[in-house]
Amino acid sequence: TQSTWDLKRFHQAGMSLRKVNRHVDFPLVLDLAPFCSAFCKNVTDGGKVLYALYGIVEHNGSMRGGHYAAYVKIRSSPKKHLEHNSNNKNVQGLKEIPGSAVGQWVYVSDTYVQAVPESRILNSQAYLLFYERIL
Repeated sequence: TQSTWDLKRFHQAGMSLRKVNRHVDFPLVLDLAPFCSAFCKNVTDGGKVLYALYGIVEHNGSMRGGHYAAYVKIRSSPKKHLEHNSNNKNVQGLKEIPGSAVGQWVYVSDTYVQAVPESRILNSQAYLLFYERIL
C-alpha cells in the first residue's frame, strides 16, 4: 500500500497566488495508526500502521517558472533497471551508482542522477511526499 501527500506550496491572497517557500518538516517513517479506524488498519489495538518515505518531488523557482526534480530512495538494484531500459544511456551519473546502493537516496533531474545524503532530502523543499506501507 502506498500513500502520497501533497504539501500546500501555494497561497492565494485575493486574486493572486504566491509560492510558499518555507521549510516543512516531514518524517522518514510515518505512523498512521492514530488516524485509522480499527477496521481500516487491520491491526490489533495499540498496533502501528507504518509507512516509509521513498520519494520526494520538489519545485525550485517561482510561480512563473522553475524546475521540478525528485529524490528517490533506491529500493532494488539499479543495475536491474539499467539492463531493461535502453533510454538510460543519456542519463549522467546513473551508471556511477553502485548495485549495492539499496537504501541510498538519489537526486533525479531530467538527464542527471546523483547520490545524495539523507540530510539533503530532509532539507528539501518538498512538494509531494511518497510513502509505502512497511508494517
